[in-house]
Amino acid sequence: MNFYSSWFSPGLMWAANLALLLLLLPLAPAAWRSMGRHHAATAAALLILALWWSLRAQIGGGQIGGMSYHLLGLALITLMLGSAAALWLGSLMMLAATALFNGAAHLPVTGLNVWCSVVPPVLVSQLLLYGCRRFLPPNLFVYIFINGFLAAAIGMLLAGLCITGALAWSAAFNNEALWHNALPVFLFIAWGEAFLSGLLCAVFVALAPQLMSTFSDERYLRRQNTIW
Repeated sequence: MNFYSSWFSPGLMWAANLALLLLLLPLAPAAWRSMGRHHAATAAALLILALWWSLRAQIGGGQIGGMSYHLLGLALITLMLGSAAALWLGSLMMLAATALFNGAAHLPVTGLNVWCSVVPPVLVSQLLLYGCRRFLPPNLFVYIFINGFLAAAIGMLLAGLCITGALAWSAAFNNEALWHNALPVFLFIAWGEAFLSGLLCAVFVALAPQLMSTFSDERYLRRQNTIW
């Protein structure tokens, strides 16, 4: 999750940056409206991202030396502020993390890193949220388990596939080492991601529902609701 610009061609990096800009610009009004209406949730989201992304496991040597892993928290942020705001906050956090951990010289790779690490979990979370609203009953268990827990696990796994695929494309590492050594780590991280996201989702719903813009008391806590 810590791409270096030396791993990719300049053309690929700038194409990724341009594509990201074309994605983010139309989403800016919705993102700023959401953050403007939910100041406390925005502050909490920034704190969660800063804390989770600072917990990094760095691979010092071997065939995948130079890689690092960290939690994402983006499925939870999507539930807190919506997908547009989650993409914007995740992209800004990736820009800051790249400058802080890799150095300003590697900022051109930020767009590609966002496509691999930020977009997949936000997309998974948004699709599962839409699917649950469309096809499942408005039940609190469904919201916490599927949108809070399961979405985080699937999003991390998809991000891991995208990251591993991008590194395989770049030929920066041995392909066998990537698929057999680097990718399985995401399976373990996915459980931690899912547990923390599901736990915080449950805590926020119970104690601070104002932090969850996608949660509604009227929808999920009506008396006539049953488990199924």
